[in-house]
Amino acid sequence: MSPHGLTRRQFLALLAAGGAVAVPGLLGYDLLGKAGGEAPPHLSPYAPTGILEAWPAGPAEAAPLLVLVSEGAANPFGAYLAEILRAEGLNACQVGRLADLADAPLPWYDTVILAEAPLNEAQAGQLSDYVAQGGNLVAMRPAARLAPLVGLRPSGAELADAYLQVEPTHPVAQGIATRPLQYHGAAGLYALDGAEPIAWLRGGAEGAEPFPAVAVQRAGKGYAAMWAFDLARSVAYTRQGNPAWANQERDGGLGIRAADMFQGWLDLEAFAVPQADEQQRLLANLLGALSQGRRPLPRLWYFPGQAQSLLVATGDAHMAPTAAIADVVERVERRGGHITVYYTPPLEARTRRAASRARFLVSGLPLIGAGVGRRFSSVDPGTIRSWRARGHEFTLHPYVGQSGPCARYLDGVLATPSLEEAWRRYWQEFTGLGYGPLSPTTRTHCVLWTGWVESARLQASFGLRMNLDYYHWGPAFRKASGEWAQGHLIGSGRPMRFVDEAGRLLAIYQQPTQLADDHLLKARFAGQPWGFAGLSAEEALAASRLLLQSGVQDHCAIGANFHPDLFAVGPAAADEETYATAVRYLEGTLDHAAELGTPIWAAQDWLAFSEERAGAEVSAVQWDAATKRLTFTLRASPGAAESLTLLIPWVHQDGNLAAVTIGGDVAVHQSIVIGAVRYGAVAVRGQAQEVVASYV
Repeated sequence: MSPHGLTRRQFLALLAAGGAVAVPGLLGYDLLGKAGGEAPPHLSPYAPTGILEAWPAGPAEAAPLLVLVSEGAANPFGAYLAEILRAEGLNACQVGRLADLADAPLPWYDTVILAEAPLNEAQAGQLSDYVAQGGNLVAMRPAARLAPLVGLRPSGAELADAYLQVEPTHPVAQGIATRPLQYHGAAGLYALDGAEPIAWLRGGAEGAEPFPAVAVQRAGKGYAAMWAFDLARSVAYTRQGNPAWANQERDGGLGIRAADMFQGWLDLEAFAVPQADEQQRLLANLLGALSQGRRPLPRLWYFPGQAQSLLVATGDAHMAPTAAIADVVERVERRGGHITVYYTPPLEARTRRAASRARFLVSGLPLIGAGVGRRFSSVDPGTIRSWRARGHEFTLHPYVGQSGPCARYLDGVLATPSLEEAWRRYWQEFTGLGYGPLSPTTRTHCVLWTGWVESARLQASFGLRMNLDYYHWGPAFRKASGEWAQGHLIGSGRPMRFVDEAGRLLAIYQQPTQLADDHLLKARFAGQPWGFAGLSAEEALAASRLLLQSGVQDHCAIGANFHPDLFAVGPAAADEETYATAVRYLEGTLDHAAELGTPIWAAQDWLAFSEERAGAEVSAVQWDAATKRLTFTLRASPGAAESLTLLIPWVHQDGNLAAVTIGGDVAVHQSIVIGAVRYGAVAVRGQAQEVVASYV
């Protein structure tokens, strides 16, 4: 035991805090080595393809939905259709290769979703026979050989990057936004030749074209439907921006950000509508309608329980003092929520970092702890552990800029020479201070972005699995009238995994940040203006309330950033007026979410739920038409913190949902509506369970 009742470890740490940083090494305690931090891991950034290596052994193992993709097609986004289905909770699907079609047991599947690809005569014939015998086909921008099957005549012309508008009287279009919705990519122009239109193409927001965007016709015993454009490519481009504009400064804002790929790509008049989500729901409506002649199609609800929306609360803290972060954390806690703090540690030389870590160790000791603690403003690891124990997330917010105000310097030398080196430097700094481990979500400082998805690919290789860098900030969101648009910059309010230019799915989710105080609020920080739109607290709150309300209606997760920096009052930080503005905006937004019944979650919890939902498996779906009885197996992770909500169609053929059992136990089902489609909602936990639904 050392003097004053200190342990040997504490005594050596105290010596380091006093400046004797070489002494621990002489005494055998590798404080400097520990303070050097950890290197990020090297992982494959790609998610598994999910493509069947072999067809299922029997019809009972086949899912109701089959996505057929051509791996050599000019359009590489075919497999992304399966990610769209998972986002819609349609997990009862499998993915197969078009090249293997000759051996495919198509009659086992109720509906085949065909990615955009050329077809040979034999493949077109096999698909036509499948539909004639009672199967359903949904073809993305169908090849000319399929035109008679889907009731169309191709013109050979196309219309790119325009709009679709649903036919409001068609049953499949019920509950879908009736205003024109943008699509990206080329649409084939087809004349109707027996098909019934579900949606029409528009060359602009005004003026309908006489060509269908979505159509369906009865063919033999089955149905054939088509999308005039490739929905997978369109959703990827809507969510991730124009790949041709990657690495370009286009909006005149600070640095190259993801938002630059949306300058001129977005119709700001349609900005409040989650356009990609609406089109995905249109596909889900169509698949549900087609299932009426076959098996009922179970789904998974978007959110935990029966929540209609969710607020993802985050706060970027740029070396903000402990008191400022704690102020934000405690206000979120008082409303029953949790928050993610993205923290930028100070870049220091290795010896100074070792000294900081040593001071952290002794700051809680009797007699000397308080004095040592006052010598540094960085958050100490003990406080971070306390926040994490209370359900909050505390993780890295690195500087990745190479010049200007988004860059960081160390001893006068630019400290961020490349994207990967910047990440490694901050990763080691964060863990070297004892702040680790890093959690799997991230937002970078200034939300700077490299390539179309290069930033996401690098982050996925470091084991990060959710990115919030698609961020509502800057001039790209100002209308010609001068009014600021508020809504969904990626056309979506829900997470999906990134897809790269080659159509490969990345192992990292994209969750937008739609509410950003540094865009909305008129304030001052460190003597500089803050807030691009320059709104008062009440004006910014009005924007937040409107988006939160529409989030409930449109079933969106709303990402928000509440900077703890604004809660640090002082000569070099925010002033009293800014502090009051930040408090009013934070509390008003949180209070309105609570009033709406919208859960307030940290990003790590939303990621865990999203992965659990996407990974749940629905299999062995069987329907007994005589007894009106649906059975299937649901497999989910047994360690899920939140229950999933299973959706079973309320009406199937001529019966209404009467009873549901899970694992033999009667389950209460409640009515829930997506768009205009009614389902019975049942809470389910993990592990494999048999679900039985009875209709009368």
